[in-house]
Amino acid sequence: THWQQVELPFHRRRGAEHEVAVTWGKVADVLQTRGHLQDALRIRLEEQLPVFERLGDLSGAAIAAGKVADILEDQGRLNEALQIREKQLSVFERLGDERWQAITKGRIALILATRGQLDEALRIWRDEQIPVFERLGDVRLKAVALGRIADVLRARGETEEALRIRREQLTVFERLGDVRERA
Repeated sequence: THWQQVELPFHRRRGAEHEVAVTWGKVADVLQTRGHLQDALRIRLEEQLPVFERLGDLSGAAIAAGKVADILEDQGRLNEALQIREKQLSVFERLGDERWQAITKGRIALILATRGQLDEALRIWRDEQIPVFERLGDVRLKAVALGRIADVLRARGETEEALRIRREQLTVFERLGDVRERA
């Protein structure tokens, strides 16, 4: 790929370790999208995460760890993914990064919902995630969280409330011009 043939050698020649780690993350993203989960996981664990840790980039390491958790979730390894998410959350709490705390809590809720712990997942989305996005003014991420809630309510047979939430979500995406989410 372009990243492996051009960007990685360029950043290596410059001694730009952080950029090398970011570029490896781009390669892993492509591999994951193509379904090459083991290769993406190897890159995250062997090429990207150690660099962020060596550089002391706590936020970069936590975000990369979250990408590892994404892959584990895709592989159905929910217990491992949940452990990583909980560690990731503690890093963002130490850093005081409210946005990433809320995003991570939402991913924890998604794992819990997948495991059938629907009430706890709903509580996290409603009480811990959405209020943060409202306070930060992030209407798109709030709408994504609303969609997760609607999915759970629909699965539980609460179709009227799920439909009401979906309409609210659709209004936000239309206002933002977010064609991908509207589809």
